[in-house]
Amino acid sequence: MRDDPVFATPALLPNALRDRTVVITGASDGVGRALAERCASAGGHVVMVGRNTAKTTHAASRIMNTTGSRSVTVETADLLYVDEQTALAQRLRQRHPAIHALVNNAGAIFLEREVTRDGLERTFALNHVAYCNLSLQLLPALRAAARSGSPARIINVASRAHRSARLDLEDLQATRRYSGWRTYANSKLANILATRTFASRLDPAQVTVHALHPGLVASRFAANNGAFGRLQRTVMDWFSVSVLAGSDTAAWLLACAEAGASTGDYWVRRERTEPSTAAQSATLAGALWTATVHAAQLDDSALDSTTATAQSA
Repeated sequence: MRDDPVFATPALLPNALRDRTVVITGASDGVGRALAERCASAGGHVVMVGRNTAKTTHAASRIMNTTGSRSVTVETADLLYVDEQTALAQRLRQRHPAIHALVNNAGAIFLEREVTRDGLERTFALNHVAYCNLSLQLLPALRAAARSGSPARIINVASRAHRSARLDLEDLQATRRYSGWRTYANSKLANILATRTFASRLDPAQVTVHALHPGLVASRFAANNGAFGRLQRTVMDWFSVSVLAGSDTAAWLLACAEAGASTGDYWVRRERTEPSTAAQSATLAGALWTATVHAAQLDDSALDSTTATAQSA
């Protein structure tokens, strides 16, 4: 594992998230868990979303013991499935009427093609549809948390892998010549394109939306794919940074002035960076959005809602 990058200032200062609710998916392990600990240390109310209740609860307990925070709660959902995404969002809105930030972090690479009970290819469902559906469903709570000069934030964990994407709008479910890596890369391009769509349709005074590359991180990513996946993970670890370093840009975006003053950007190591040419295409972003809404039967009417609830400070 390579040395962590060194930054001049901490990603989050003490109390930077005081009285703010931050929802983090994929929070039981890896970058999500490291980010949850950073947010708890910064005074935030952290909602850790994981697929395994016991694992996520254990991670939350460790974070509370480490940070001294008692404002860490757990939600369980398998984000492969549209109905579980929707049910999670409903619970979150009931329990947290005002959500200051949503970090869409849960994701995976699958070397074998399978479809979910919704008829969606797994990578498309987990890495892309879940980001879109949760963001849509939580817009009322995000808008409710906005204050003058302090919009709520959606942070999408994408990847530099998007530069290897070859997105075919006629085959979003990867029914032809399936490649786990290419399908993963396509999903990360989709993350950035969806970020662009949300940013273009939301009032940035209420909600800003950003995507980021966390770096090649030493985590359990890819280890779900049997012996080959574990071998791949071992090789990747030689070139990886720690989960703490991988969570840095996401943590920084939660509180920095830059992420509140702009929207629709792609960030690498706290720097606004140009993504691939495909990721900058408004035409591709619009076509992908239309196809996604249709494939997953999403209701995107909240994107253009005029019944915003942002309040003055």
